[in-house]
Amino acid sequence: MLYCEKCGFHLLGSMSRCPFCQGNLTGEAQEDAYPVLPAVRKPYWLLSRLMALMTVAVIVVCVSVNMVYTQSGGWSLFVSAGLGSIWLVIGVAIRKRNNPMKAVVWQLIVVSVLVLLWDVYTGFGAWSIHFVLPILFPCTQAAVLATIQMLHLSPSDYLLYLIVCVLAGFIPLILLLCGALQVTYPSVICAAVSMILLAALILFNGTALKHEIVRRLHL
Repeated sequence: MLYCEKCGFHLLGSMSRCPFCQGNLTGEAQEDAYPVLPAVRKPYWLLSRLMALMTVAVIVVCVSVNMVYTQSGGWSLFVSAGLGSIWLVIGVAIRKRNNPMKAVVWQLIVVSVLVLLWDVYTGFGAWSIHFVLPILFPCTQAAVLATIQMLHLSPSDYLLYLIVCVLAGFIPLILLLCGALQVTYPSVICAAVSMILLAALILFNGTALKHEIVRRLHL
């Protein structure tokens, strides 16, 4: 059995230094006190790697074809960017899977940024701010409400994230009032839905919302 003269502990196992003080050990090493557990691969381990391999294969094939037929333009860059966008959305969902509310808010942010970037780099036809974002925000609010009902979450678990999604729904209206939009009805509908949801939130959860805001400010 190993012995640490500094700590005075007798230790089982075959370690080279004391785990408490990192000092030298004397005595003879024995078999490890605890068995070594085999690494357990998660169920989606193989599927995720197959999908990653297929993604790489598609990008390589597209770039190769694009290099051969250069007169067709740089369409392979858009294919690569599209696949990268999909992987980014999936990665955020997997990384934030332990907190469904946070996952929804992060997805809202990531998808909004990606939509704006795609619109900008494809000539900015303003389809992102005219149609996609005004549709995305109410859909996200509906997803939050559905998640709350399915998981039976308490107000402290969802109020902050719900209010973020509700406030995001007023962004299209702000753009409309600033004169940045020419199509009005999607933004007006989005703002109307957000206003109704905000009113319901204040009327039915006003006290809990106030306590949650105060608690967050004191953190």
